[in-house]
Amino acid sequence: MVAPPMAQPLPDLLPPGRSRGRAPRGEFGGVRRTLRRAGWLSGSLALLTLGGSATLAHLVTRPRHLRAIRTREIDSSIEEITFATEDNLTLGGWYLRHEAPRDLLIVCHGYAMSRHELLDLARELRERGHAVLLFDFRGHGTSGGRRSTIGYREAGDIIAALDYIQGRPELAGLPVGVAGISMGGAASLLAAAREPRIAAVAADSSFAALAETAAGSLRELCHAAAVPLSPLIIRFGELLTRVRIGINRPIDAIAAIAPRPVLIIHDSEDTFVPVRNAFALHDAAGEPKALWVRPGRGHASLWACCAAEYVERLDRFFTQALGVTVPSAV
Repeated sequence: MVAPPMAQPLPDLLPPGRSRGRAPRGEFGGVRRTLRRAGWLSGSLALLTLGGSATLAHLVTRPRHLRAIRTREIDSSIEEITFATEDNLTLGGWYLRHEAPRDLLIVCHGYAMSRHELLDLARELRERGHAVLLFDFRGHGTSGGRRSTIGYREAGDIIAALDYIQGRPELAGLPVGVAGISMGGAASLLAAAREPRIAAVAADSSFAALAETAAGSLRELCHAAAVPLSPLIIRFGELLTRVRIGINRPIDAIAAIAPRPVLIIHDSEDTFVPVRNAFALHDAAGEPKALWVRPGRGHASLWACCAAEYVERLDRFFTQALGVTVPSAV
């Protein structure tokens, strides 16, 4: 038998002068440097993400303040008022008196708005026989406060307005209705559920539950960048306001308003707070209730783009709701 050939040693592939054994110093230096740079990059991105989220949360929870405008620059018949909240904030407002009012309406602005923007609406309602109170929510307009809770603590601001009304003898006996737009609509529903002095409420462009609306709204505000940042922005917002977003749910409160009348208003083209919120709120409300949905120009736009019809519907609703008859479908 022929012996098998002996295995040949493999050629030495090491460069000349390089010995086998322990890897020379710097063998993996490039890899180490790459990993180190990746770590720094990841850390920097994490800091930027946290910093950006905190900044956006700060901006969202701290809306604009406006220069105080003297009432005589607007309408000599408007009375400038102030009143205090339960947590000792001073809110600024206007009272539009009527010589023979049949009721009093509190009209509430939306997020990042102020009473100034709803003055024309208030005047039109006064022309229809309603006394009207406008005010700036906390953190808005000329009112005190640093943070907005987008409806939750703002419900207490509406209740503070009710307390102010009761302190005025000429207003104390009038039935009170509340109309609110966007954040003001949500706050109006929350306040009416807690406060029986509110005899009827009209909520325009309100969300049903803020937590379920916030992500989509942040996308509208910040576009694609908000997708990964939304949970962080929400969490920072909770820390800044000391209010959990999950408890801001008008849909859980609206049934408690019955048997007082509720009107839900919404723009069918709204992408910021989609119209499904209006349908959900209407479904959850007790009787009597009414729903008005129509196309406009987007979120909270009907009061401006359909002003005549808007005033007509509000006037009809509150005239019936605060009188002796139950409101029919609006």
